[in-house]
Amino acid sequence: MKYIIIGLGNFGASLAQKLTEEGNEVIGIDRNMTKVDATKEKISHTICMDSTDEFTVSGLPLKDTDIVLVAIGEDQGANIMTTAIIKNIGVKRLISRAINPLHEKVLQAIGVDEIIHPEEETAERWAKKTLSA
Repeated sequence: MKYIIIGLGNFGASLAQKLTEEGNEVIGIDRNMTKVDATKEKISHTICMDSTDEFTVSGLPLKDTDIVLVAIGEDQGANIMTTAIIKNIGVKRLISRAINPLHEKVLQAIGVDEIIHPEEETAERWAKKTLSA
């Protein structure tokens, strides 16, 4: 499958690496060149760009991508703007990361296909794992 992951922080970079290891084609995008450099050997492709620039985003191979995942976590505004731009362009499946309940409501209003909460989901999985040990 083909993925575009926007935001190469801890979550985005880890996910991009795992998907690449599983044989998927992954384009990892971040506006921070340090993060792009740190992942360029671990994932299929990396691009340093501002995902809130509609013109630049429109140059990505979005129509040929199975899943676009907006993993931006620290900058809610950039997450929302990026998600809205991609939703407006249109993709097969759009997943975005929510930071808090209000952020989730905004993403729902935009109409993303799925909203993820990596920290909560990991905490829940670990709570179950430690309770069953």
